[in-house]
Amino acid sequence: MNLITLINLLNVPKIGQQRIRLLISHIGQDLNPFELSIKELCQVKGIDQQSANEIVKYFDFEYGIIEYESAINKGYSILSFWDDNYPMLLKKIYNPPVILYCKGKPLQYKEDCVAIVGTRRFTPYGKMVTQKITNDLIASNISIVSGLARGIDTITHKETVKFGGRTIAVLGSGIDVIYPAENQKLVDEICDKGSIISEFPLRTKPDRGNFPMRNRIISGLSHATVIIEAGDRSGAILTALNAVDQNRDVFAVPGRITDKQSIGSNRMIKNGAVPISNGDDIISEINPRLFNPLKSVQKTISIELTKQERLIFDHLGHDPVHIDELAKSMKIGITALLQILLKLELKNAVHQIGGKQFVRA
Repeated sequence: MNLITLINLLNVPKIGQQRIRLLISHIGQDLNPFELSIKELCQVKGIDQQSANEIVKYFDFEYGIIEYESAINKGYSILSFWDDNYPMLLKKIYNPPVILYCKGKPLQYKEDCVAIVGTRRFTPYGKMVTQKITNDLIASNISIVSGLARGIDTITHKETVKFGGRTIAVLGSGIDVIYPAENQKLVDEICDKGSIISEFPLRTKPDRGNFPMRNRIISGLSHATVIIEAGDRSGAILTALNAVDQNRDVFAVPGRITDKQSIGSNRMIKNGAVPISNGDDIISEINPRLFNPLKSVQKTISIELTKQERLIFDHLGHDPVHIDELAKSMKIGITALLQILLKLELKNAVHQIGGKQFVRA
């Protein structure tokens, strides 16, 4: 289907993307729907006489030409629902976008993605967890999707870029209207390996009503959505609910019950979201559904340890060791040993498996 024709169809009042997909699926990609009669249009399921009238009387064909040429001249590409590299996961959702404006690297038909979203007003804990989970997923060759918003979204994109991963930013505005404006440099960095996408026409402002539509794309591109921190009415919760509707996994990082930033994420866990503490928790759950499943989700630990932490780490293996036995063999007091083991747990170097027994991670 001609992209200019699709752009004009999207500009027809009161038609909507679902009717456009039904129309093109019925008539095929070779016919021009603007050349059909009302009677022919009404033969399409979902196209009533009012909708057919709107298509027949449409006259602003210059709009599609100008929009298409403006996008190409600015270095953007336009991907349609019927193109071969339209993402498979996104195609499966209810009401997928008819077209996507893209900047940076092309989207892929089969791409293993996980969405990470959260509050704009994050805590230091939220920032630390976001960086850790992002790095874990990058190490497993997972692409990271988020919404370029302030807060957790921005941290996610920045961390992915910093460590050479691929990230996809989905905008709630036209692709030429970067919001927030301070992320313009970040957008340029994302485009080196990742993608910026939007379903909205050029020059579309970041109006409030655009973001729920944007959220369905974030979750729709992804095998799973991860909520880091989310307040009582956070947009991140809407993204998670979209993921539920799309039959995708939802994960959430537990937060303190006294933190306003964790009210929504804790509620999601209460309602069935899977609580997680690292990226491996996500990978182990979604690995069977990945396009490129990982043969092993275990990764080599590469962390900085103090001399004392290293001695204890080297002493542990994959067989559980009780803390009393460890204290005796290391000739160190229980209290001091517990403090060191806690630091090693925070570095994801050791795990406590119950009964005060410890193993190397």
